[in-house]
Amino acid sequence: MRVLNLSFADSAGAAWGLSHALNKLDGVQSINLRANNNYINYPSHAEFRTYGESGCKQIIEKADVVIFHTAIMPFYQALHLEPEKMKDKKLMVYFHGSDLRNFGNEIIKQAQEVLGNFTVLVSTPDLLTLAPEAHWMPVARSFAEIKAKYSPSKRDQVAIDVFGATKKRIVLGHAPTNEAIKGTDKFLRPITNVVKEMEHVEYEQIQNLPWDSCLRRLSTIDVYFDQANLGAYGLAAVEASIFNAAIFCYIEPQVSTIMEAESGLKQPFIQWTDFEDLETKILGLCGNEHLRRRFGDLANAYCRIMHDDLNVAKRFLKLAASV
Repeated sequence: MRVLNLSFADSAGAAWGLSHALNKLDGVQSINLRANNNYINYPSHAEFRTYGESGCKQIIEKADVVIFHTAIMPFYQALHLEPEKMKDKKLMVYFHGSDLRNFGNEIIKQAQEVLGNFTVLVSTPDLLTLAPEAHWMPVARSFAEIKAKYSPSKRDQVAIDVFGATKKRIVLGHAPTNEAIKGTDKFLRPITNVVKEMEHVEYEQIQNLPWDSCLRRLSTIDVYFDQANLGAYGLAAVEASIFNAAIFCYIEPQVSTIMEAESGLKQPFIQWTDFEDLETKILGLCGNEHLRRRFGDLANAYCRIMHDDLNVAKRFLKLAASV
């Protein structure tokens, strides 16, 4: 099976992650063909500009499965795809968040006008409420590869002296792509209070960095804050879980139900009721290594089941065979 992941700008590295995962399976060849790059700089097998329109059309025509990542219709229209040459292929459109959240079912209709019939994929479970016909395909990450490459040395976790006593440095971290969407302000007040109260605790906000640098920073985080508004977890939470960070992330009840049904595990992210409750829970985690490890292990176990690349690759093949 030849699978082409076609992306405009690879949102959350989903196109690369899926291609990288599928190539680990026997009998599957997959490439990620990307039209545009940005500062995050996820890996890519090929760039659109290298091949041009005609070269890209040839690559598409050779694929058995074509996955269009995020429905940017002007870009796909510019390819001038010929329906006659696409009818024997399995076509999928993979939505990654803001497209469906901002435009709802209308963007699916626009994609159908250009591509005809296709299977709808979504990268986060909350999007299933906006596209009930969709299939949840979690973004893939290689837990083993990332852990081996980015795990911090003991020197990175150096202890500090507090009045002559040695305490482990504890790092609280947050990596918002958009502070308003992620609810950064709801985290900062309690985090600031904790950092003032506990001198061996520090806070790091990770923003506007290439993926490689983000992973290096995430590898040192003990407690990660994902989002307080959306009701579902993002990719940075998955990456933080690779390093067994305890994770705060607001999860809507219906999303929690989906997560638990799909994974067979309890929803692993820490919930809170208000600023005071959040601050109390942060203080408790910072003062209890066993508790941090427990929540970190829960997040790691869940994310490994749902996002480790081989699990996602097998999930994809099962879906591709059924549609």
